[in-house]
Amino acid sequence: MKYTRRDFIQSSAALAVGFSAAAQTSILETFSDWIKADRTARKRGLAQCLQRIRDLEPSIHAWVVVRPGQAAGKGPLAEIPFGVKDIVETKGMATEYGSPLYKGRVGNRDAAIIRELRSRGAVLLGKTVTTAFAYRTPGPTRNPRNLEHTPGGSSSGSAAAVAAGMVPFTIGEQTRGSILRPASFCGVTGFKPTHDLLPMEGVLPLAKSLDTLGFYTHTPADMLELWKATGKAIGREEQFSFGAPEPGMRSGNAQRIPAIHRVAAAVRHHDQIH
Repeated sequence: MKYTRRDFIQSSAALAVGFSAAAQTSILETFSDWIKADRTARKRGLAQCLQRIRDLEPSIHAWVVVRPGQAAGKGPLAEIPFGVKDIVETKGMATEYGSPLYKGRVGNRDAAIIRELRSRGAVLLGKTVTTAFAYRTPGPTRNPRNLEHTPGGSSSGSAAAVAAGMVPFTIGEQTRGSILRPASFCGVTGFKPTHDLLPMEGVLPLAKSLDTLGFYTHTPADMLELWKATGKAIGREEQFSFGAPEPGMRSGNAQRIPAIHRVAAAVRHHDQIH
């Protein structure tokens, strides 16, 4: 098929309009989407987050309060919204520790992690539901994958909000399994870094020798981008080897196991360990 110059110009213009319209209506969901977008797109994305919360929050109950602030910095996280577990102090915003005993309590200062993220331009969207005092009593949050299922605890709302596409990343906290368990239940990526790597100032303590802040994103790739955006080192590629038993070791061990059983020693086969 032959095109005239006019045909080419008209088709190119139509294509450009199509791309422009797609850009205007594109939805930012994962952190990788957000980090690649310009500030104008990020501002539109915040409105999309708020609309999604309006649509889904009545059934999921991931949030204690939603009240987006203003970007305070111009760093890599500029205009990117986040939520934070409601055991982290936030100035002028509800900080109720998931307990009716503290219903209506408002924080009088920002925790160190909030100050750090805001200095990099991130926008605090609101506080996410936690089990009471980050312990056992569950909150109202439902699992976005199946509303009849638990989202896991104690960082229930932080995991559910990301899983529901309400926000690109959230802050959770773990003493034993409170980041990783909700991540696995809700089908998102939870990262608990090394203890005390993220500042714990302004976080309600449960066991100071174990309490650790961490993050939720949709995917591991998102988490890597977030970690870099917070200024943390991502390490380097490493080579490693897998060990394998020498030929004949397996059959030899199989012959020894009955003798070990006879002296009442507990034995667990290596190939049964996962």
